[in-house]
Amino acid sequence: MKNVLILVLCLLFSIHTWGQESVVLKRVTLNTGESYVGEILVQNADMVMIKTTEGKRYQFQVVEIRKIEKATASDLPTDSNRTFMDIPQSEGNFSGMLELSGAVSGAKNAFSASPDFQATLSFGNKKAFGKDVFLGIGAGYQIISGNTGSQTIGLIPLFLRAQKTLAVGPTAPFIGFDAGYAFSSNQFYTGGAFAKISAGIIHRLDVKTAVYVGFFAGLTSIYYPNIAETLNSATYTYSGNTTMTSLGVKAGLQF
Repeated sequence: MKNVLILVLCLLFSIHTWGQESVVLKRVTLNTGESYVGEILVQNADMVMIKTTEGKRYQFQVVEIRKIEKATASDLPTDSNRTFMDIPQSEGNFSGMLELSGAVSGAKNAFSASPDFQATLSFGNKKAFGKDVFLGIGAGYQIISGNTGSQTIGLIPLFLRAQKTLAVGPTAPFIGFDAGYAFSSNQFYTGGAFAKISAGIIHRLDVKTAVYVGFFAGLTSIYYPNIAETLNSATYTYSGNTTMTSLGVKAGLQF
C-alpha cells in the first residue's frame, strides 16, 4: 500500500508539471489595432476570453477581433525582465474533479441488483495534448449494499481518468473513460481491475469551474466468498471470481 501511495504522489507531480508546460500563448488583435498577449481561456463562435501575461482577463466578441495568432518573444511587454519561457504557464491547466454517483450493481451468481454509491476525487491536466481533455488520476470510496443474504461490499478505487469535452461554448456534451483497480476494504472478498465509460453534459460556470452530469456503465472484477451456481438442478456454493456490472448516473464539480 505504501508503494501505491508513492506512485500516486509521483503521478500527481508529473501531471501538475505537464499542466504547467502545455499552454500556448496567443496574440489577439482587435479591429481597432489593439493587441493582447496571453492564454486563450474560452473560445467559441461568439466570444473569446484571454488571460494576459500580466494576469488580467479580457472578453471580446468575435466580430471585434481581426486575427488570433501564436505569440512570439517580441510580443511580450518590454518593461519586464522575464523571458518568453519565464511566463507562468500553469494557472489554467491543473484541475480537480469532485464526483458523486449512484448506480445499480449486480454480479452473476453472487448478488442481484443492489444500490451502489461512490464518491471520488481526481486531479490532472484539463488541457491534455493541447485539447479540451481532462487527463488525471483519482481515488475514492464505493459501497454496494448487498441484497438479502449478501454482505455489503466496500471498495477503494484507484484510477486513471480521461474526459473529453466535444464542443466549445458554455454548455457542451462530454465522454469519459476510467480504468484502474478497486481495492477491497473487507477481508471477506477482494477487488480487482475495473473500467467505466460515461457520457453527459458539462456546463462552465466561469473560466476555472464547471459542473457536469451524466450516465455511466462499468465492469469490476471481484473475488466473492458466496457464489451460488445451479447445475443439473443442484446448487453449488463456492468462493471465486465474478464480474460486477454497474449502470448509473453521476454528477460532479470541476475546479
